[in-house]
Amino acid sequence: MEFKVPASPSRNWLEAILHLLPLMGVTFLQGLTPTQLLNVLPALGNVSFSPVQASVIVDKLSSVTRLTAADKLENLGSLTAGMQAEELLKLTSGQLLQFLPSLAHHSPCRSPPQAIAIATKLWGYPQVVTWLDNNDVDPLLYCTPLMSVLPRIPVLVNMTQNITTNPFNTQQAKDIFTKALDIHPNLIKENILKLGTLGQGLSCQMLKEYLQDDTSLSGVRKVLIFLQQQTRPLHISLKKCVIEELYQLPFFSQLLRYLSAEISLSMPLSVITKFTKADMDILRKTIIQEPHHFLLLPRSKQTLLVDKMVERMNMNTGPFTGEEFQSLGIMAPFVADEVFSQIDRSFFLAKLPFLLGLCYTRSKMSLVAAILQEPVVFGPTKKWNYSTVLQVDRFLFFLSDTSLQDISLDLVPLGYLEKLFIKQRHWESGDVGANCLTEDERISFFQRQQFVLQFFLGYLKIDPHSSWSPFIPSCAVMHSIPPAAWTPSSLLSMSSVDFYNCLELMGRDPYIANYQRSQLLNKVKKIFGPVFSFSQPVISQLGALAKEMTEEELSSLHLVERRSIAALGAVQGWSQKQLAVLSSRVFNSTKQTPIQLDSSTLVAMGHILCGAKSTNLSSLNAVEFSKAALFLGQLQLACSEEQLEVFVRLLTHPLAFGPISSWGTGVFIEIGVLAAGITDFAMSALVREQIEGMTPEAISRIPPERFYVALNQRQISMFSYEQAAAVTNEQYNILSEVQKTALSMALTPWENRPVDFRGRSGALSLSHSPVCLTLGLLMLLFVLHGPAQ
Repeated sequence: MEFKVPASPSRNWLEAILHLLPLMGVTFLQGLTPTQLLNVLPALGNVSFSPVQASVIVDKLSSVTRLTAADKLENLGSLTAGMQAEELLKLTSGQLLQFLPSLAHHSPCRSPPQAIAIATKLWGYPQVVTWLDNNDVDPLLYCTPLMSVLPRIPVLVNMTQNITTNPFNTQQAKDIFTKALDIHPNLIKENILKLGTLGQGLSCQMLKEYLQDDTSLSGVRKVLIFLQQQTRPLHISLKKCVIEELYQLPFFSQLLRYLSAEISLSMPLSVITKFTKADMDILRKTIIQEPHHFLLLPRSKQTLLVDKMVERMNMNTGPFTGEEFQSLGIMAPFVADEVFSQIDRSFFLAKLPFLLGLCYTRSKMSLVAAILQEPVVFGPTKKWNYSTVLQVDRFLFFLSDTSLQDISLDLVPLGYLEKLFIKQRHWESGDVGANCLTEDERISFFQRQQFVLQFFLGYLKIDPHSSWSPFIPSCAVMHSIPPAAWTPSSLLSMSSVDFYNCLELMGRDPYIANYQRSQLLNKVKKIFGPVFSFSQPVISQLGALAKEMTEEELSSLHLVERRSIAALGAVQGWSQKQLAVLSSRVFNSTKQTPIQLDSSTLVAMGHILCGAKSTNLSSLNAVEFSKAALFLGQLQLACSEEQLEVFVRLLTHPLAFGPISSWGTGVFIEIGVLAAGITDFAMSALVREQIEGMTPEAISRIPPERFYVALNQRQISMFSYEQAAAVTNEQYNILSEVQKTALSMALTPWENRPVDFRGRSGALSLSHSPVCLTLGLLMLLFVLHGPAQ
């Protein structure tokens, strides 16, 4: 940040540089007076501050003005991220309603403790059902606990015509729809297509009955249009049901043009492989219009789908023309490597800006890098000039170490590297980039970025006899290029002010190695003193750096505020001893017993809950825990089998969700991974609607022995592809042959392989492969290409 900061910034000066304030860091914000901030308050709400920066501003403003006043609440904007959950719980219903417009534009669900505090408070008022009429509570509906909505459902079902535009999540819609069907069966059946956003709560049985009443092409089209208008993604079970019903109709192929990409791509590959060229072309056009859904598919299904499409469209022989490439849109980079390598080079050069926006797997990145260096494109990297580097853009990250080292350091200065990293980050946050890479691919790609930065800044070419010193980044630069990309020595050489300003970035960076975290934590101690003296703002910025603390250090932390608890509760990878210490610290610091913890605090604890003793967990307030389940069920909790069972017992409390036998699909969706704690006996009694609600993550967390004992072959055969693919090697290895066959049927449905669940099966034996997903792939490849001749 190269400009002079006045000793006492004026209002005009602050207004002129508002958009730069996040880059100037926490220390600069702390140096501003409350009055200076108050003078630019409405405009401050339009600036994207980090949670810690927002909290600094909010704390300062709170010292001179009442932020809960009507004129202040509605102008907070992005500063809502800095409001403490404890304070939000004190707001009246009127104040909350004034606060909601500010939340609407700033993704309230990104701060779970804050979101659940507001949502549970709102839904505690009976008037909330009338607020739905004006869409006042819409911003928070997606992250409102089902437990909070359930008491209001008897009223909601009598006003369904007034709530058909509210963006309910799937589990809310399902429970409202189910209750409405119980109370007003005829009215609901006659007006299904007028239910608006409640349509995502449609049960498979209800859909079947409705389609059976009118199996005409026009009747089915109306249903498809209705489903296409839903504002939330359709649940897997509903998409599966739609395909199963439509496939039985004699005019199924005529319906393809009316299917959304979301439903089309839920079709089993065994169905798609039977498509004619015309049908495949319809699917191609559908995907191009809604590419997002293709990117959400498992990598194996993406590859096999495109492979079959290319084959059916006769694109797999000869050159891969520009016209063919563009006709595939988002799918083009997913063709087989041998097809991609035949891409027309003149098209490649002419359409480079278009190609830069697409998604590439690891193997395609290597192919792109090789094509870039061909003589007819840009030639060897040692001959590249600055113009070439500019054209190559983010594809620079695709090059191998050897190729990069042939590029002159002068061609890629720090300023250009910053632009490159910023472009890559913008791409990653866009529709394509956000869903492009798998976790392994993300790690591998970051390592490429790290090499690019460190090579071109000279870190990797140090002459021991030279006086070269490492480039020391400022915090402003680190907002462009993430902390983990830099060498530890460069980070440790930062000034104390810059280091503190970027502490929040370092704590959130998932790619910082353990040894780096240890070094960075030591620097934090040098700046702020021993761990026991850390303030709440410092703790709330540490993130994963705190994992390097000793158990003694963790036991000295003052975890008083929910934002500091949440900062550590969001971190994965703690040891069991660390978790035990942290859970004790939360109880001691907050001076609350387990039963006193509300849902917001439980959500803030997150992973830390797995450190609590089962006796303490059993004492939690069942209703508050059931509200927190929406967020806790989405975490990859490292809880023991015993702890998960305790969680399920809390969920089955009469004042919570009640006995498991009464749970519908919605409850299983709501509790996510917590369903893995259901006991053997209860799990063996699960019916189709309940199994359909189990998330793939919950399936993968079921203890192998319980999976084998509790889930019979009929239940396993009810799995969706996504659920079946989530089965782990450990679970698979101890299954019986008939269970394995049932699993294979879920992975590759609709094949003509009769299964006798009483013991013998005419299906392909799967006993020799321990990897469930590999089994599905092998069988799909067999379907696609047939047996070897």
